[in-house]
Amino acid sequence: MTWDSPSFSVVEYSLARAQAAVTGKIIPVKFESVAVVEALSRFNGRPVVAHCSKPPYNQSTRDGFALSGTPHHSENGQAVFQVVGEVAAGCLDAGQVRSGEAVRIMTGAMVPGGTVRVVPFELCEEKAGTVAVPFEVIAGAQTYIQPTGSEVKEGKLLVPPRVKLLPDHLLMLAEDGVSEVTVTKTPEVAVVCTGSELVEMGKICHPGQKISGNGVLLQALLAAENVKCCCAVTVADRLELITQNICQVLDQGADMIVTTGGMGPGKFDLMEQVFANLGGTIVYNRLRLRPGKYTLMGFVRQRPFFALPGPPPAVRLLFHEMVVPALRSLQGAQEKLAPLVSATLMHTLSIKRTGHQSLKSGFARLINGSLQVYPSGRMEPSNCSIHLPQERHTAEYGEQVQVRLFGSLTGLTM
Repeated sequence: MTWDSPSFSVVEYSLARAQAAVTGKIIPVKFESVAVVEALSRFNGRPVVAHCSKPPYNQSTRDGFALSGTPHHSENGQAVFQVVGEVAAGCLDAGQVRSGEAVRIMTGAMVPGGTVRVVPFELCEEKAGTVAVPFEVIAGAQTYIQPTGSEVKEGKLLVPPRVKLLPDHLLMLAEDGVSEVTVTKTPEVAVVCTGSELVEMGKICHPGQKISGNGVLLQALLAAENVKCCCAVTVADRLELITQNICQVLDQGADMIVTTGGMGPGKFDLMEQVFANLGGTIVYNRLRLRPGKYTLMGFVRQRPFFALPGPPPAVRLLFHEMVVPALRSLQGAQEKLAPLVSATLMHTLSIKRTGHQSLKSGFARLINGSLQVYPSGRMEPSNCSIHLPQERHTAEYGEQVQVRLFGSLTGLTM
């Protein structure tokens, strides 16, 4: 079957329309409960509200003295209190201070009843069972007392649904006494690389053959998205063999299939026919995009199926632009894709005039607070895609271009 076969209908989308179509059709995977300590980078399944206030009691923010509202007496411009005890952090009964009394108190400790302020040690003068505090300190606005619920009130939303759990989320959950959290299951993705010229790593490569790098590339890209690659296989360009391998990974429960190679108008580009033989439902089978004109996305047995081109640079770009939003949709994520941002182009960039939007691999970094981007060569690292609209065939040095970062800006500052 070729792309011009009368039995085949072409569904061609722009990049933006394809992204919307894909994310709109994917149903998230099921939920599971995991220990909070194991929930990092997972997507929260349900809203989590605070079971208790934070802090759960009035607490001291400094080591010092907890004072009653009235001193025992005054002396040389200072208020003098009798020291009647001490409250350490973790004390379960802080007791009460009465008029004229003070107690030593540690940072984080429960403030005794009757306390109107805590005064740090360095602002006090202690001697012979009393503590003297200047009146101007007592008149100050700072009390060094953190009231109950001043950070979080009981019933407040701690973590909304569909967000990626970061270390600070886990801190909030742990401090609220949450030991388990409901998250979406980690999707399992099968990778099938096609091409009779390809051999897997570790096997002998004869003349006319080459090592299949896409399997390793995709496993690494999936791992960076905190997604499990359940298998990665390399298959020759034989219709029945490709179909058999994809059926096997579907039977084993893969949540998504990503293939490389076999897309295009050539005689040995079989993936479209494989997809049809598997009873797949097409979302799109062409993109108004370079690279990626001949690519396919659809569903087989209700599971997302991406057929990407063979060249690794195209695989990497299309993974971030199309597969990543699908993976995040599978996990019920609120944010499907990083936004496009402006960057200064540091090398002139030329592309073929195709009438389609163009993507180029780039390397972005922050220099003196300015985001700059360099086009990446074939063997150079890439951390973003450079987006050029369809009417452009060149972008000049110093020009502002749109880029999509593949990760955060961490480590990009110069």
